[in-house]
Amino acid sequence: MDSGIEELDGLDAALVRGAQQGARRLASEREFAADASHQLRTPLTALLMRLEEINATTDLEVVAEESTIAIGQVERLSKVVDDLMSRTRSGVEANPSVSLDSVLASLQREWQPAFASARRSIHVTGERGLVVRATPVSLGQILTTLLENSLAYGRGTVEISARRAGPSIVIEVSDEGDGVSPAIAPHIFERSVSSSGSGLGLSLARDLAEAVGGRLELARATPPVFALFLSVSQT
Repeated sequence: MDSGIEELDGLDAALVRGAQQGARRLASEREFAADASHQLRTPLTALLMRLEEINATTDLEVVAEESTIAIGQVERLSKVVDDLMSRTRSGVEANPSVSLDSVLASLQREWQPAFASARRSIHVTGERGLVVRATPVSLGQILTTLLENSLAYGRGTVEISARRAGPSIVIEVSDEGDGVSPAIAPHIFERSVSSSGSGLGLSLARDLAEAVGGRLELARATPPVFALFLSVSQT
């Protein structure tokens, strides 16, 4: 409510604006911290699994193979950190071309041992040689989130298929589990939803998809099918 004194009213308005800006900055920092925690936790978990495999074997061939993959995971973790820091500095991500085959091959190598331990497997099908507009880190994190959720809450074989659909590439990830309940399905990408291991993971995956000009959808609830739409690279 205005006091009628110009100087006091101006000071009051400035204080209100400052409080609002501070609140937005605090909310943004909390959101970033939550996103960073999730993005870092997944590659660290995968790296720990490799180190445990190395520690549990005396087979030098297995040690060499696992060590090579672990080194790749450390490099990926470094890229995740670089990507997070870049987002804090500029708030804008470049969208270079990335080979879908290379990302899927890397993820399959990384996650197959965990699925094999659960007596499950990952099956990659569809078109080869596709190149999409995305950062390797963002694309890897989106698909990692879907694999992580499937391992924890799905069943059977995970199918990853890729195909062209006009100017887009559609990547579908599905399994043979019960999927998402009708009550949760409409809210599956909301940050407040935490049932069935979704919540921040899927919300972050959706945000990452949008950041590279794509979108992530729940194409079918039961059995679950998530569809990631990305632009075809013209380079």
